[in-house]
Amino acid sequence: MPRGRLMQTARAKRAATKSQVPTPTGPPVPVWIWAAVAAALLFAFYNAHEARVTSATIQQTRDALEKQIQMQQATARELAVARREALILTDAKSLKIAMPAGNKDLSVLHATWNSELGLVVSGQKLQMPSRNRTLQLWLIPKASGAKPLPSSTLRPTADGNFDLLVANPPDSPGATKALAITDEPEGGSPQPTTTPIWMGAVAIK
Repeated sequence: MPRGRLMQTARAKRAATKSQVPTPTGPPVPVWIWAAVAAALLFAFYNAHEARVTSATIQQTRDALEKQIQMQQATARELAVARREALILTDAKSLKIAMPAGNKDLSVLHATWNSELGLVVSGQKLQMPSRNRTLQLWLIPKASGAKPLPSSTLRPTADGNFDLLVANPPDSPGATKALAITDEPEGGSPQPTTTPIWMGAVAIK
């Protein structure tokens, strides 16, 4: 057999023998390591879930507390208004003002004015103004040629009750000739746009 042929045969045998030698591999990963990795991942997912739940719970608690605070503040304001109205209505120094309507079919309003505590106008069984309209109180000055002074606005309740507190009227009882209420656009007007529905003279004794 030629020499070259022999060398090729020898190389082929060596290559075949080398391919039969198993490739060395590392030792298998212990099962407990895989279990530890799985536990760590599970713990991480659990922590992330708990963090989301805790965050949502905290936010819900904050919202509930904020709502409770707002309700308490609203209640406190209502109590303060009721207390002030009671003081105005019961004070012997308060001025009583009847405000009849131009239409005899409408109820009479009653105003009580205390120079220190403010003015209360109340009535019952009032007709609700049309949509986007409101009732507005005006103070008619005694000064000749003076324009009516705009005051607060209020719509009656669903059952027709009207209870308006003006803590700081734009003028004093002594400088006011009359009180009037008109029907105005929602939000009020700087000057009356309709004829007064109710009007009452302010008579200082």
